[in-house]
Parts: sequence; C-alpha cells; structure tokens
Amino acid sequence: MSKFDEQIVEALISDTSFIRWAKGKQPEDEGKWMRWKAGHLKNEGEFNEAVKLVKTLSFNSSAISDLEISYLRQKTFNQTSKAQSQRKGRSLSILIRAAAVLFIPLLLAAGWLFLNQEHWKSAYTTLASNQSGQDVTVYSPKGTRTVVQLPDGSKAWLNADSYLTYSPVFNSNSRTVQLEGEAFFEVQKRKQPFIVENFGPSVKVYGTRFNVNSYREEPTVTVALETGSVALQVNNTEQYLTPGEVSSFSREQKSIRIEKKDLAPYLAWRDGQFVFRASSLQAIFNVFERQYNVEFQLEDQYLGQAKYDATFTNENFEKILHLLELTAPIQMEYTEGYFNKEGDYIKGIVKVNAIK
Repeated sequence: MSKFDEQIVEALISDTSFIRWAKGKQPEDEGKWMRWKAGHLKNEGEFNEAVKLVKTLSFNSSAISDLEISYLRQKTFNQTSKAQSQRKGRSLSILIRAAAVLFIPLLLAAGWLFLNQEHWKSAYTTLASNQSGQDVTVYSPKGTRTVVQLPDGSKAWLNADSYLTYSPVFNSNSRTVQLEGEAFFEVQKRKQPFIVENFGPSVKVYGTRFNVNSYREEPTVTVALETGSVALQVNNTEQYLTPGEVSSFSREQKSIRIEKKDLAPYLAWRDGQFVFRASSLQAIFNVFERQYNVEFQLEDQYLGQAKYDATFTNENFEKILHLLELTAPIQMEYTEGYFNKEGDYIKGIVKVNAIK
C-alpha cells in the first residue's frame, strides 16, 4: 500500500474548483474530478480524505474564504499526521505537515467561527497540550491568512507565506515570538514584555496593537503602530513609536526612519484590502505572488520600477490584473495554476510585457 501523501490533500483543498465541487456547488466539474481520481488511483485515499474534510464544514454563503481553506489545511494535517503517529506507536506527538513545514509535536484544539464573508473571520487556533515542551511553528501558506491565539491570550493574524514560532508556555521573564513574514499582533497587557524577533529591530511591547512586515526577501522591515506604545531595539538603543507612526528599517544600511503615516497600507490586508501608496509595480507583484500563489514574469525588470497608488477591495485576481492594465503601460497574460499528471500543483504564471 502506498504511503499517504499529505501534499496531495493540501493541493486538493487549496483548489477552489475542488472545494466547490466537493460541496455540491459546482456539479459541472464532476467529470473533471472523476477523471483526476481515475488517473491517480494510488492517491484515492488522499482524494477521499480531501472530499470528507471539505464536507465537514458548513459554509454560510457560496463564497469560500482563504481562512476556510486554511482551516481545512490545518484540520487535514492534524488528522492525517495523528494517524501516522499512531501507526508508529507515538503517544501524544502529532507531526503536522503543511507546505513543506514540519510543525513541532503538539496537540491542537481548533475553534472557528465564520462571520461576514467580507471581513476577517473570528478564527483562532489554541494550544491545548504539548508535553514535548518544544517550540511551536505555525505557517500560513501562500494564498491564506491565519489567526493564532498565543499562550497568554494574545492573538497574531498571519498574512500569506508567514511563519510564527513561539514556546507553548511563555516564561516568567518575557513572552517572545519569532516572525518571518507579516503579522498583526493584539497583545494582552502583562508585566512581562512581549517581544517579536524578526529580520529587523526586535519589537518590545506590554499591551498594544501593531503590525510587523518582515519577509526574508524584502530589503525593509516595517512596524506600524495602531494603539499603545512599542520600543524598537536598534543598534543597542531603544527607539519608541507612538500611535499612527511607522518605522522603516533598512536591512542593508542598518538604519531606521520613523514617520507619521496613513496606516491603511499597513493594516488593510486584514480586511481583505490591498492599499498601495507610491509602491513600485514590483512591490505590488510581490504582494500578489504571496496572496494568490502565482509567479509574475517581467519581460524587462525596468517595468517593475514605476510607482503607483492603488486600492483593491475584495476583487478577484483576474479583475485586479485587468485594473492594473488600465492604469499602467503594460499588458499581462495569465495562465492559471493546475494539477499535473503526477498530482503536483503547478502555480499560475503572469507574463508582464510593455505595451509597444
């Protein structure tokens, strides 16, 4: 019997067409998915598991949200990894695999409440038990957003392609997390400082709401403060932000700039919006690559240097591409992602050319 492949399950439940078909909302795709199943007989178990998981959720509207997909992913890897660990004789260790990331052994209890589809859903994962005492790593894959409830009751909203690592039990001196990617934090007030380690200055707070953008491939780390106060550890000194201020740290020059700014471009992603202010086209593409799990291929790199102001609210990806073409001297050719014969998901490609 072939080994159960969690990646197949992840790919299936990441496909909007599959989700809608499995929920009975897209019967015209019956032939497509039956052909896929017939052509991947060795993965019949993964296919059936993905169908079962999709059907476990009751959606309040026809819209399938990224958070619902994120929930399905997490539920899938909780269940399949638990089954594998039981076969290997492990007691409480559950290895959760998501997009090539091995979650540290833990036992998760997930509670989800889906509200208005146009806004962020009230969703969280809560650590229930972890006898191993090892750190927990949560990954929010490309195309998804995830909300994590931390051991002290604080919450972290993870944007697409972001990692958050933390101890299942904070110590008595500090509450420290490590971030790679972007997250909005709502920190419970405690006497112990809450510290966010990232690719730039460590962020120290006691109780506040703020956003940190610290992707590995980005040259700048930004911190935007909504309420409260934060201290940034920069070159062995502390610099402070007040509400409405944004810090920009150059990773190359090791320098920081603090300015009073409109916070919308830094916080709007939580509401499903994309707000860009004097952003290069390349920076905009970088955001969309993470949010929609696609790859932009530019005919000439200079195309990415132009600056734009833009706001997109609950637009589908193809509509966004069309709007960009209307305002920029470019034309784009979009090829959607698909499953190959081996069952692997091939991400979509957007070719960007100058209008000649």
